[in-house]
Amino acid sequence: MSVAQFLESAKTFAAGNLPVVVGGAVAVLVLGYLFLTNRRRRSLADVAGAPATTAAEEKALNWAPPEQSYADRRESVRRDGQPIRVVLSSASFRNGVNDGFVVDRSTGGLKIITRTALAPGGTVQVRAANAPDTVGFVSTIVRSCRPEGDHFVVGCEFEKTPPWNVLLLFG
Repeated sequence: MSVAQFLESAKTFAAGNLPVVVGGAVAVLVLGYLFLTNRRRRSLADVAGAPATTAAEEKALNWAPPEQSYADRRESVRRDGQPIRVVLSSASFRNGVNDGFVVDRSTGGLKIITRTALAPGGTVQVRAANAPDTVGFVSTIVRSCRPEGDHFVVGCEFEKTPPWNVLLLFG
């Protein structure tokens, strides 16, 4: 069978089976596109050293900044300092109040050490023990609580950032 005869028989087949031919052509185009896209992703993954499985990861490979430490990515500046004694008020405490120490503070929240565990997601009111009577409690949301020795380290986020003069009372 010559090439001319083959082309003539293919033309006759295509004319008689148009839906099958169009479907086959579309399938070949889709598979070709997927093959080329997969090759491109693999080549990007080889450059980055990790598999790229989604378009979001592919985009991240192109513009992500170099990895930074957790402290550098915080939205607010964190300040260390001397532990400041605070009074905590929460419905989860047996007598309603408890005490603790602020060991880390920022405009976004506080890290408090206390003897009582607090449930993440709950609220707790915090007031510096040496605050004047005119200063009230500051409402915070418990974001984390982990045991450390005989006490608990509680990460709290301010519901609303208090004024600067109240923040300074926490150290």
